[in-house]
Amino acid sequence: MNAGDLVEFKCIGAGKIDNPPCSKDGEWRTGVILRKKNLKFEAVDILYRGHVFVALVKNCRLAGAV
Repeated sequence: MNAGDLVEFKCIGAGKIDNPPCSKDGEWRTGVILRKKNLKFEAVDILYRGHVFVALVKNCRLAGAV
């Protein structure tokens, strides 16, 4: 996964902007990777509904890859 890739991801924090709030918790959301970070773990910044969220790479998959 690289910057610009369309991904599906799971992130509880993104639930605050769902309509209704938290309605998609536990489900895959669709967003765009802005950048990849290598800390003690691999994480990515994802643009979702105009907000940036951080998700672990293990909680992401390329959109369309099932």
